[in-house]
Amino acid sequence: MRYSTVIFDLDGTLLDTSEGIMVGASYTANKMGGPNLTSTQQKSFIGPSPFYSFMRECGYTERKAREAVEIYRKRYREKGQFEAKHYEFIQELLVTLKGKGYKTAVATLKRDDLAKDILLNFELVTYFDSINGIDEMDTLSKADIIQLCLKDLQQVDLSEVVLIGDSVHDAVGAENVGIDFIAVTYGYGFKSKQDVIQSKNVYIAETVKDIMKYLEL
Repeated sequence: MRYSTVIFDLDGTLLDTSEGIMVGASYTANKMGGPNLTSTQQKSFIGPSPFYSFMRECGYTERKAREAVEIYRKRYREKGQFEAKHYEFIQELLVTLKGKGYKTAVATLKRDDLAKDILLNFELVTYFDSINGIDEMDTLSKADIIQLCLKDLQQVDLSEVVLIGDSVHDAVGAENVGIDFIAVTYGYGFKSKQDVIQSKNVYIAETVKDIMKYLEL
């Protein structure tokens, strides 16, 4: 086995959650009295913390961004989390990992309770030994969240750990913690192998089957 522990990002890696996130961001901007977000702006909300996304895309102050996040997360809890779908072969990958005795986890910048709800709703929660998301005040970094997973798993040998994700946030988080990183281009952040070149990685997967091939599953 190349690794004993596999940690996944959520949005754009395990689930295609783009519709709920993009619609929710635009809905929130309208509720806050602003103009419609462009498609590019909506897509920029996929992956990062919505708190920082609202400040960046809408020019909100911290106070106004927190107000926007409350509206966004209320709509996400009621509707957005159900506007998602599995990536092809994801369930097969997770079943295989568990069957072979890997430790598995999810480290996401989605809020912790929402992450657990969505994984439960899409019947993936049972495949993970640890699930950690961002705190309510959006203070945790990706590296912090990865560390929470490692603590849950009691995994101290970082050479046995790999993070799988679709964005630069994942790449930086993995590098900061000192673990390997597999970049996927089927999600939202990295669109092609060219996008990944600037980020430290051990492998670039264009499909879930590529991940299985690299991990020799």
